[in-house]
Amino acid sequence: MLRSCEWCPAPLTGTVGRPKPRKTGSLLWPLLFGASFALSPIGGPAWGQEAAENNGTTSNLPLLNRLDALEELRQALSLPTSSVQAEAVTLDGRHLFVVTAPQGDPGSLPPVSQRVRSIEQTLHQLASAGFDPEALQVEVTLDGQTNQPVIRVNGRHLLTITSLDAQFQGAQPMDWAEQVAGIVEEALRTSQRERQPQFLRRQAVIALGILAVVGSLSQLCQRKRRRLQQKRAALQTEYQAIQAEVQEHLAGEEQSGVDPVLVEQQAGRKRQESYLELQIRLLRLVQIGLWVGGVGVSLGLFPQTRPLQRFFLVSLRGPLLRLVGVGLATYGSVWLSGLVLDNLFAALRQEQNAPTYRLSKRLSTFASVSKGAAATTLVLLGSLAGLASVGVDIGPLVASLGFIGLGISLAAQDLIKDVINGLLILIEDQFAEGDVIVVDGRGGLVEHMDLRLTQLRNTEGSLISIPNSAIRVVENLSNGWSRVDLGIVIAYENDLEQAIRITEQVALQMYREPAWREQILEPPEMHGVDDLGERGITLRIWIKVQPLQQWRVAREYRRRLKHAFDQAGIQIPFPQQTLWFHSPLEMRIQGLSPEETHRLLHLMESRLEARLRERDPVANDLTN
Repeated sequence: MLRSCEWCPAPLTGTVGRPKPRKTGSLLWPLLFGASFALSPIGGPAWGQEAAENNGTTSNLPLLNRLDALEELRQALSLPTSSVQAEAVTLDGRHLFVVTAPQGDPGSLPPVSQRVRSIEQTLHQLASAGFDPEALQVEVTLDGQTNQPVIRVNGRHLLTITSLDAQFQGAQPMDWAEQVAGIVEEALRTSQRERQPQFLRRQAVIALGILAVVGSLSQLCQRKRRRLQQKRAALQTEYQAIQAEVQEHLAGEEQSGVDPVLVEQQAGRKRQESYLELQIRLLRLVQIGLWVGGVGVSLGLFPQTRPLQRFFLVSLRGPLLRLVGVGLATYGSVWLSGLVLDNLFAALRQEQNAPTYRLSKRLSTFASVSKGAAATTLVLLGSLAGLASVGVDIGPLVASLGFIGLGISLAAQDLIKDVINGLLILIEDQFAEGDVIVVDGRGGLVEHMDLRLTQLRNTEGSLISIPNSAIRVVENLSNGWSRVDLGIVIAYENDLEQAIRITEQVALQMYREPAWREQILEPPEMHGVDDLGERGITLRIWIKVQPLQQWRVAREYRRRLKHAFDQAGIQIPFPQQTLWFHSPLEMRIQGLSPEETHRLLHLMESRLEARLRERDPVANDLTN
């Protein structure tokens, strides 16, 4: 059974012929750098593979064929699984053929590696020393002592073909030796030809052309990135302006002024910014891919640097490349999930004929929580995929997730309560981002919320973080509508009916004004006398307003009511105290007798009463 691999030729059946030298392309299109490296096997076809293909033998899965051949060889020789090792011989970064050897002692250099190093050192010395290609002689002789084929180059011993080598290829030792001799001869001729000054100059021109094209394409990508970055900066400026306007309205309790269209524009700017950010990062990856591909192809054009190219390609195809691939896939999935969820909730908003600010806040909160949950799930799946890509058996880990979940549920009961209560808050629409709530005496604007906690910003600017499990009773001051509940205290001396009439007229006047008509939902309700207290009479009035409008409307109403009371002469009571004495007090002025002091006090009292009558006609009438 004949075997082939990506770095060894397929054995021939019938007449053994020397393989023709492999033709290498003189120029690779720079635009196909990434595709050529991703789709082609490492290093391309091996020496002599063209001859194998001409005889009808192909190698679609070279690495799999190599492993199958090695396993069959071990079984045929009744050797343990790890007792036979195979390794490829290279020259100038190109794989020529494979040699085998039994496994050596642990901790020392394997015999197969020692054998490969000796063969490669001899080939490199022959290629570097220079020779006449016409005088090159590669001979295959039979060793009289071991009866094994020996390959010599210009009389110099290169290697001995062992029975393990031949059995690994599924051929006779002499047949395989003839094929290896042909491969070595063509490899040395090609190596000598590639070291000529004319060839190196031509390859240098090609490398410079490739790097020039890569630089031009990279510059185009850089210009495109700058334009996208400018657009992103403009969108960020617009987004910040809209955000500042929304925050200004919220800080001034002007929620009705926050148009749902404004909120939609804000969400649209955020989505556009996400698209631009994705394009910018993709262009950055394209730039990196262009330079890596261009430099990699340039390294492969010269025999001196081709081993370095080979080293990087082999290194990238190991666990590192798989981890990078899983990481990029996870990162892209998180980005894609965020964009999909943003578009989904944007479509839900557009389906509403007249979306309200409340609905926009609720959908924004759902979008934020959904993106966080999706990102967490994708990162967890990506971590498991990354462990599996480096050879870690995740089967027991997945099987133990149930026990791990049970342990976590017992150790993190508060966290589970937070998540469950957070879900209930979202589903029941108890509050959302942008609402003003009060929880256990702590109130403020809901600045951020997720499944675990809720963060409030109070009037002093302090950020209050409350776990969702601690939210038992919540007061939402901005859900649906709000109310101005005012208790106005007037003095007992005032005309009660006049005070009630003025209080109601001021509220109705505000309600009729266009500037306040949008804020006040219904005509004010005057409830009349609410309390007769020690300070005065309390009048109660209700004004139904838009959410978060109660403070602004109340401030304006108090200002207007004070002016109306001043014009009507209605007094607002102030704290006062009356003193009663059980015995009369005697007041003496130095130099005056008690009678003179009494007459002076009586005169001062008369004049004070006269002045009071002049200033207060009502008091004058009561006195009369």
